[in-house]
Amino acid sequence: MRVAVASCEYEGNSLSLRVDRKEDFERKGLVRGQQVLAFANGKQTALAGGIEALQDEHCVVVPILAAKGGAGGHVEEAFFQDILAEIINGIAAQLPLDGVYLALHGAMICDQEKDPEGAILQGIRSAVGPGVPISASLDLHAHVSDRMVENADILVGYETYPHVDAYETGKKAAGLLIGAMKGEFAPVMRIKKYNAIFPVLGGATLGDAPMAKVAAKARQIEDQNRAFSVSYFPVQPWLDMADVGITGLAVTDGDAEAADAVAQEILDEMWLRRRAFELDAMTPEEAVKAALASDAKTTLLIDAPDSIGGGAAGDSPALLAAIVAHAPDTAAALCIYDPYTAQLAFELGRGAEAEFEIGAWLDTRWADPVKIKATVESLHDGTFIYTGGPAASLETTLGPSVVLRVGGLQLLCASHAVYENADEHYSACGIDISQCRLVSFKNLMNFRKLLSDTVNFIALHGLGATPLRLQDVDWQNRKRPFWPADDMATPSFI
Repeated sequence: MRVAVASCEYEGNSLSLRVDRKEDFERKGLVRGQQVLAFANGKQTALAGGIEALQDEHCVVVPILAAKGGAGGHVEEAFFQDILAEIINGIAAQLPLDGVYLALHGAMICDQEKDPEGAILQGIRSAVGPGVPISASLDLHAHVSDRMVENADILVGYETYPHVDAYETGKKAAGLLIGAMKGEFAPVMRIKKYNAIFPVLGGATLGDAPMAKVAAKARQIEDQNRAFSVSYFPVQPWLDMADVGITGLAVTDGDAEAADAVAQEILDEMWLRRRAFELDAMTPEEAVKAALASDAKTTLLIDAPDSIGGGAAGDSPALLAAIVAHAPDTAAALCIYDPYTAQLAFELGRGAEAEFEIGAWLDTRWADPVKIKATVESLHDGTFIYTGGPAASLETTLGPSVVLRVGGLQLLCASHAVYENADEHYSACGIDISQCRLVSFKNLMNFRKLLSDTVNFIALHGLGATPLRLQDVDWQNRKRPFWPADDMATPSFI
């Protein structure tokens, strides 16, 4: 069986000013042809899992293209159209094929094309025709559109958050594709969607969290053989489009009625727990003071409104200002996206002391730069390898990075806003967070991997491109009523 394989992974955010272009994808991973196999080999990504499952079944893997973009605002339209054409034309040139496997995120947006994954799937479907099965793995926060469902046979979402099963999800999606190619089952897929968006911070699948119970229900349905695959998508909430909402999805063996019922059942599991997704949070000043009063050895301060993993700029200095004002001598670590400061520090050299204006250089809507006097403690190239998450075992870079010393604070200024998994970015620049009382993270979930009996966390709320209070956003395209802006007992469908 000949199977074409491609990936195009990016998470967009309508509230973010970040624009990602060809050079940004090249830094994270943009390869073609046989290089795709080398890019995936030995990794723990969804693409790697899908390829391994196909190879285990002795399929002829036909690699087309792999594009890894991370998270941001939107992808430059011209670059996306080039990638779209490469994927579609590349697959068309390899016909005949028995199947297609794709590793997608599911929440990409561009200047004009607001459903890029739908465009990819539609283009591939037009190229291969109706008889060739198409399967794709998706992030748990995917925005699953009708166009995606109409043009794919199988869509499978990550089951965990923090995301620790990208590889397994790729294997599952490819495994179902293999079954469809062999004629072992006839996939039928259905989605159900409510006009609701949930705060990401409360969406963990750990312990007895609300999404953990949703996940358990999905696995129970699969164990009962009521569906081959059940996925739940609490969705990337900062997409300002009318058709964005929490989604249930099911894939069955030729039974559209069963798929419809299961999709509705898993959607209701999310809706019934909607209030539990809203967690307590503090202002930066409140959070710093509460952390100092805590008995914990280390408190992780979660800069939720400026989450790089959610697409924000990563340059907000609001928490920096609070630490400098209220904990100037406390051992602390904070990372911020500030290429200008990094460049200046490299020019000054190690050991130099100077005044710097930190942050708010890309996104100036929420805060002003913070002026500090600091010493250049160390200089770094910022390169590291992810130890986990959906980019596990991939290499990335903060770019030229500098650690500034400000009293007890080690301030890491990076040239690139990079997705945080755990503390790899700090370690790569010589910062040992175990020795810190306060540590800042610009992500909404992966920090949980670092929690322990001596490490707790406090989340921040406030203005930014990834705000926790979704009801306070000035939405332009969402239709009312929707949760949580409207406290309705009965949800409305999209």
